[in-house]
Amino acid sequence: MSTAESTVPETVQSRLSVHDFTASICEQSVHFHVLRLQDSFMIWIGRQPASLSNLAVAMATNLDSIPSASMLLGDMSDPVSTSLAQKLAKMTGKQVFVSCDLPQDRMLQPLVEERITSELKAFPEKFYF
Repeated sequence: MSTAESTVPETVQSRLSVHDFTASICEQSVHFHVLRLQDSFMIWIGRQPASLSNLAVAMATNLDSIPSASMLLGDMSDPVSTSLAQKLAKMTGKQVFVSCDLPQDRMLQPLVEERITSELKAFPEKFYF
């Protein structure tokens, strides 16, 4: 038997994980779905049934203190996902993908951001490593 045949493959633990949580905000159930990736994470925010109608990305750069952000999918005039991605990228120093499928509501958005921030502070390992 050759050396290659007798080598047992090392078990590799996946770094990809999913974290879900729900909050009652402004008398409606808001669902959060976090996909932890290597050096980044994606968060979907919305109501059921789930829809991926937009997707924004943000990441820190050496050129500016405000993370660079771009809308990858969806209505470019809707700033909610892009703005939230920038805030989360600045807070974590990670590349962040955000899809926010909630109506534009000035009362709802700050409460959603607050809920994400509290979950991120309580369980940072669920978002990034």
